[in-house]
Amino acid sequence: MNTLLRDLRYAVRMLAKRPAFTVVAVLALALGIGANTAIFSVVNAVLLRPMPYENPDQLIMLWETNPRLQLGFDEVSVAPANYVDWKNQNSVFEQLAAFWPSTYNITDAGQPERLEGVEVSSDLFSLLGVQAARGRTFSKGEDELGNHRVVVVSHGLWQRRFASDPELINRTIKLNGEEFTVVGVMPEGFQFPRRTELPAQYRFFPPQPELWTPLAFTPARIQNRGTHNIAVMGRLKSGVTIDQARAEMSSIASHLAEQYPRTNRGFDVLLTPLHDQAVGRVKPALLILFSAVGLVLMIACANVANLLLARAATRKKEVAIRTALGAGRRRLVRQFLTESVLLAFVSGILGLLLALWGIDILLALAPENLPRLHEVSLDIYVLGFTLLVSLVVGVAFGLAPAYQASKPDLTEALKEGARGSAVSIVRNRTRSLLVVAEIALSLVLLVGAGLLIKSFIKLQQVDPGFNPERVFTIDIALPDATYPEADRQLAFFDQALDKIAALPGVESAAISTSIPFSGSENSTSFSVEGSPPADQIPQADYAMIGPGFFNTMGIPFVRGRDFTERDNREAPQVVIVSKSLAEQFFPGADAIGKRLNISLSSEGPRPSEIVGIVGDVKYSALNAEQIPALYLPHKQFPGGFVYVVVRSASDPSSLAASVRGEVWTIDKNLPVSSLQTMEQLIATSVASQRFNMLLLVIFAAVALVLAAVGIYGVMSYSVTQRTHEIGIRMALGAQAVDVLALVVRQGMGLAFAGVGVGLCAAFVLTRFMQSLLFGVAATDAATFILISLLLTAVAIMASYFPARRATRVDPLVALRYE
Repeated sequence: MNTLLRDLRYAVRMLAKRPAFTVVAVLALALGIGANTAIFSVVNAVLLRPMPYENPDQLIMLWETNPRLQLGFDEVSVAPANYVDWKNQNSVFEQLAAFWPSTYNITDAGQPERLEGVEVSSDLFSLLGVQAARGRTFSKGEDELGNHRVVVVSHGLWQRRFASDPELINRTIKLNGEEFTVVGVMPEGFQFPRRTELPAQYRFFPPQPELWTPLAFTPARIQNRGTHNIAVMGRLKSGVTIDQARAEMSSIASHLAEQYPRTNRGFDVLLTPLHDQAVGRVKPALLILFSAVGLVLMIACANVANLLLARAATRKKEVAIRTALGAGRRRLVRQFLTESVLLAFVSGILGLLLALWGIDILLALAPENLPRLHEVSLDIYVLGFTLLVSLVVGVAFGLAPAYQASKPDLTEALKEGARGSAVSIVRNRTRSLLVVAEIALSLVLLVGAGLLIKSFIKLQQVDPGFNPERVFTIDIALPDATYPEADRQLAFFDQALDKIAALPGVESAAISTSIPFSGSENSTSFSVEGSPPADQIPQADYAMIGPGFFNTMGIPFVRGRDFTERDNREAPQVVIVSKSLAEQFFPGADAIGKRLNISLSSEGPRPSEIVGIVGDVKYSALNAEQIPALYLPHKQFPGGFVYVVVRSASDPSSLAASVRGEVWTIDKNLPVSSLQTMEQLIATSVASQRFNMLLLVIFAAVALVLAAVGIYGVMSYSVTQRTHEIGIRMALGAQAVDVLALVVRQGMGLAFAGVGVGLCAAFVLTRFMQSLLFGVAATDAATFILISLLLTAVAIMASYFPARRATRVDPLVALRYE
């Protein structure tokens, strides 16, 4: 112990003796350790930490799936009747529970407000293993019609809307025009499965529900197998594996397909662990970012190792004296490792402080759809990771200098002026190899960043199919209790549109049940009238729209007509189709006048005549495959929920208050959601790609700077060591340009070697990035060439400045250098 304390005291003195070296080394390492800690805090929260429920490994999401459906994804919502049969017939789950999102207009306790919530089975909270902080959750039977007017609120809503009223339990509140009794308040921090933790196509789920009501099935809905509109979660019985559960649920699905061939043909059950469901989509990106920041740390370590090697060269005389006085090699290695570990420990502390700042930046940059983002923090596991990284880094970058410094040439080292002895680049092979490694690692990061930049540029160049400029939207949900009849709903929307369209600054306004990039898209099956049955059931996105929707959105008409006020429930059913649908199903023929059988309810398909063809629109994402689309008249398929789309003549935000006011002149108890522009929705849809690109660009930029510093350091040290040689060359007639070429050539040799190794590594490693790229190959030649040229140019600049200093050497001074 005393020996360790002596080593630590000596290490502190040696580091304090050279403050410039210590500051540079600590900053380089702290940057690498801090970045790793910040990214690991995200990886820990998202990928490693268990879900915040009781025995989360037993929680499974169950979806229906059918390869006959041309959906572009596997997970299909569950038909209520199938869910009931699953629940009654399975022997592998302790519990099965269902849930589905809903919206609620709350019209008491303050200004009308729109709240996002979820309808849940009465046993869902017990399945998750959570209890209310105040009151209770739902009791058995409260998900039956007549008993379902109860509600559980979130802790945040209880604080915000009800001022933490301790008497809220058993009070009634008005939701969607009906009275509900508050039976419980959930604990602070309780997190219900969010839309970020569900399949991508379920983006319409609330980001965080604020209240829960019982999912009460009507008799018609409980028997419905044709409409898939609930999500199902289960808890496996103890000892049952997911493979056993899959086998049994597939068997049940097969039996149901035999019993109900019209609705269940081809349907199977897809089981996914809840944790995999939550993080599966972001896992590849996070692992790539974590690997990238690990490369940054390796580059920082190589730089510090080079600094220590240079420093060790200046301490050869000290080491030789200690060796002559009896210090053994193990003792010397221990001393040098103590210094490097101490350096790393100090860097780790500073890195932890940088990580706190870095986490705030990550949370600010992170997209909304990054799951479990609220759980990111510096917990005990992150602190342990930082400590471990600091220890490993200290040993890693200290080994080579300690090993080299512990075997001095006593005769050479004890000579007067030995510090000025010439050391060629060959004899400094370790330092050269470290620089080559830095350049190679930097090139890998730069190529990755270049690929993501090019991918993001191509993604932004995708035509969404409409003109988003100066277009904004609000959504309105009419409560069934207040607007029970379709005629009243239609009358309200007609009146609201007339008032909004008359506002100064409004060019046009229309309604739709779905808008692009909002997560509101719905799909349905259809068939061409008179066509033979096919093994594959075509699917299309659909929306119920009002007249003027295409003009307002800037969606081009190909041919045909728009809907008019005459396309109502008394008129024959009509439909407008997208260009891709017309080309796919009516090749070489005019689709106008043809008829489609469209399935929109359990009643079966209904024929609609095609009256128009419009351009294709990207509804779910810019990088998604083009899906055929159907547009139906809202007056023929009325409903209480719509988006009001407005094209303005100026800044859309200036109209928000006026639009809201016009709606309230019709119904003062009707909440109007916040205004969203179409440009904002598009930006949100590419937030994940922007986040990945920004982080990798930052890491690559840091790596480039570190690599440049590494080359500069090696060349500067080489020039210092070769001062005597350079003086001799210049005394014998060498010109400045010759000396410049000599030094730059050495630097370029290192650069070319690093670029060569880096290109080979990048060619292999970037293939793992393919899932993050759009419109760009992982081995894009242009990116590889451009990055290689960039890194080579940086290497030339980093070599040039030491080389120019070498040309200024005075031969007479240099000849006396030793």
